Amino acid sequence: MTYHEPETAFADPATVRAWQRERRRSLTTMTFWALFLVLWVGLSTVVSGWSGTVVASIFAVPGILVAVVGVALGSLRREHLGKMRAVLAAYPWQHCPALGEAHPAGIEYFRLPDPDEPQKHIHVAFRRYGTGKRWRRAVAEARSAGFAFAGDPRYAGVVALPGLRELLAVRPQHVYIEADGTRPRTVSEEAWRRAEEAGITTAPSAEEQRRNVLYSLRRAAQRRASS
Repeated sequence: MTYHEPETAFADPATVRAWQRERRRSLTTMTFWALFLVLWVGLSTVVSGWSGTVVASIFAVPGILVAVVGVALGSLRREHLGKMRAVLAAYPWQHCPALGEAHPAGIEYFRLPDPDEPQKHIHVAFRRYGTGKRWRRAVAEARSAGFAFAGDPRYAGVVALPGLRELLAVRPQHVYIEADGTRPRTVSEEAWRRAEEAGITTAPSAEEQRRNVLYSLRRAAQRRASS
């Protein structure tokens, strides 16, 4: 029996299962923090009856803030997963070797070949979706153990750990996005058509612009320190 590589990542049942697993995980996270918020507010009401409004407010605010952040992160993750699905439905997996040491600007940065000029490389940054150690461990494993990539590194893509155990999004590269929405001269028509199909040729979000500014400032500081 001959095995045929799926034309797109999402045509592979294993990819569908991995994506659905990530979606369930994000829904579980949102549900947990939403329930926590409701219970915490209820508990704060009880405390208010015992100790007064001021004490109850001091007790309630930290828990409410943590719960709101948890719900927001879960919601953001679900939004990222929706964009991931469009990419996985347009691009096949490319299996990439381990990259070794981290990029000078941080562990979340690495390089991938330019689809139109494979001898050149594109700088890509993982899109953060968590605040704990799990995200950094996943990124570190992708660098040290190899990974699968689907997408166009000039715009956006999805990185999967070996065995499709974790899906991570990478952000667009602003230099390849024209203000008027037209195809940049350095991007081939075929690559541009596929990126449009995946919905990754839109202008960068405020989050992506902020990260790009921070990245530029960090690089400038490193150049000054090394000079």
